[in-house]
Amino acid sequence: MVTKTEALYNALLPMKIVNFDDIVKKAYEIIGANEDRRYIYRKYVDRLVKMGKLQPIRKELYAVISPLETPKKHEVDKLLIASKIRQNYYLGFHTALEYYGCANSLLNEAYICVQPKNRFAPFQYKRFTFKPVFVKDVTSDIVEKPYYQTTIKISCKERTFIECIARIQYAGGWEECIKSLEGLSGVNFEKLLDLTLKQKNKNLKRRVGYVLELLKKTSPFYEHLNETLLNKIAEQAKGPPQYLMRGLKGPLNKKWNLYIPEDFEEKLRGI
Repeated sequence: MVTKTEALYNALLPMKIVNFDDIVKKAYEIIGANEDRRYIYRKYVDRLVKMGKLQPIRKELYAVISPLETPKKHEVDKLLIASKIRQNYYLGFHTALEYYGCANSLLNEAYICVQPKNRFAPFQYKRFTFKPVFVKDVTSDIVEKPYYQTTIKISCKERTFIECIARIQYAGGWEECIKSLEGLSGVNFEKLLDLTLKQKNKNLKRRVGYVLELLKKTSPFYEHLNETLLNKIAEQAKGPPQYLMRGLKGPLNKKWNLYIPEDFEEKLRGI
């Protein structure tokens, strides 16, 4: 006869990564009554941890260890862990590029976008580091995608494109960012234009336009980009010239009113 502890473990197993709320929800279904949360922890969670079937990741977050794994050698899913840290969040920047399958490199960091009120301290589990990135809006242009037995929230491709260029440090730097965006298929250019024109930062508009023009020359996913769209962004580029990379001088790209560092495009020829 299967015990309630074993039944709970079997219910959690397909989820792979669970937070305490997940455990409580499943426990309620199995126990058939709304037991006290502390009781559930003492009676089931603590027991499963001691049995090596739950591996603590951080407070109230656990990896569910399959019968074929050990706590030390179990397979870690970075996206699943990142999706369980906060309820109001989305995965963005390079982490979103990895989800979309276009990242040039796989990083050992995951970027979880949250409002400052939902901040959490960065932490490490196995070889991965999980970091919050503060944003004002965690709902606009966010898509929910099925992922194993759960749903994860990801910035849409167009928001991902703009945010990576806006905060390049979370996209792996310029070379990694552009090489990754080069493989980002299925971008809705009209939506990208709309989101770009809504940006208050004029320098960001210039950078988006400049990168789009680069990708139009190098990527089959952007070669059909309409020049009219680029021109609409270029109209926003008027004003004093600015630097693509702060403090790094180079020739002035007159269309985008940006100083481009020496050899910048040369380094990207391998795209």
